[in-house]
Amino acid sequence: MLYNLKYKKLNQSQKVVLEKDGEIVISKDGFQLKGKGAGDVGETISFSEIKEWRAKEDKIVFSLVSRERYVLGNVGNLFQDFLMDFVKARNQFLLKALFMTDGELVAEYEGDFEILSRYEKSLSKGHARFQLYENNIVILPDVRDAFSISLNFLKVVDVDQEFYEIQLILDQGFVIFLRKLGSNFEEFVEKISGLQQQMYQKTVNNFKDIFLEFDSNTLIKLAYEMRNGKAVQEKKLKKIGEAVLEQTKNLVLHDDLAKKHFEYFSKISDPDSVYFGISPQPPKHQSYNKEDLYSVWYFMGIPEKNLVVAEITNGGYRGTYFFRIIMEKGEPADKIEEKLLEINQALLKLKFVTTPFYKDKRELRRSIYRFALRKLPFLRLLRRSYVGRLTPFNEVDWDKRIQDIFKKAEIIDFGQVENEDI
Repeated sequence: MLYNLKYKKLNQSQKVVLEKDGEIVISKDGFQLKGKGAGDVGETISFSEIKEWRAKEDKIVFSLVSRERYVLGNVGNLFQDFLMDFVKARNQFLLKALFMTDGELVAEYEGDFEILSRYEKSLSKGHARFQLYENNIVILPDVRDAFSISLNFLKVVDVDQEFYEIQLILDQGFVIFLRKLGSNFEEFVEKISGLQQQMYQKTVNNFKDIFLEFDSNTLIKLAYEMRNGKAVQEKKLKKIGEAVLEQTKNLVLHDDLAKKHFEYFSKISDPDSVYFGISPQPPKHQSYNKEDLYSVWYFMGIPEKNLVVAEITNGGYRGTYFFRIIMEKGEPADKIEEKLLEINQALLKLKFVTTPFYKDKRELRRSIYRFALRKLPFLRLLRRSYVGRLTPFNEVDWDKRIQDIFKKAEIIDFGQVENEDI
């Protein structure tokens, strides 16, 4: 895709260092800007280098990670086509770079969307394509960045048959309205319902090989809560059945080391902030000389220490990970559930690879996670709140290491925590 335009480049001081009439050639991973004349070699910019962008009047303005800024304009009456082609190419890049697709593509539709915050403030709206995958929904706006909705964390699907409107309520508190699906409305509703049922059935089938002694009714209740990898509160497991809780704990705390850690943290944790997770998805990296068929972990909130504990008890990234709670106001206990949700999302999205939680950004600059570090909000929050980890190989000086982590997790002034510029 090629468009004639005028572009200018500004340095970190916002001084114009380059201004040219030329052209842009958009490709799948980025674009090339080139001035007029055969001798102009131009410059290639990858979508991964763009930190922020916006459409303003008849221009696209974007800044790079290097803090340089560009203004693309003077496209004339082709600007809307140019904007849509630019966004379409960028969104295709985002699908891969942010691990947005999960499973096979099932169907695609068109319509309008609107996102509301948990405080009912409109965040974004417009026309978009809706792609339904086996395990998630991807929304590709015409003139905004794409985003995905995991079926694991889709709390409610509310269908308004009178106004032909679908309301998706997420565990994170966001609400997404889907409208103007036209004659595809009923089919879309059926597809969403079918994908949810398929997710539950797949979870039940996987659990049959894990929880051998439970009947189908019990497995259905468990699958509804765990939703293919969502951690479940201990008291909810107990409500399903004492035997379910006991068996879940046996699977997660499967050796003496896991039991030792769990017992230690249980003494100081909030009983309502204990969660267990079992995912039929095997760890991306396996333990040495052992193959785990599913992933297991537990979460604990320790509000008096301003801390959340996440321990993965199998796989190649087995370890105990600690995150402090960063907040502007309120009490740590009020933020624990939100923090646990961030960790759960990250574990599933990254397939239990934990290095993006803590490795220096320079070590990850060539990894497949480098772009996700900047663009996935929950991952950025986790990196800011990470305070340490303990692996099976560093059990020496346990008490000292734990006390050091408690010290790091102490409540601090929110204003003192710097945004990470990756």
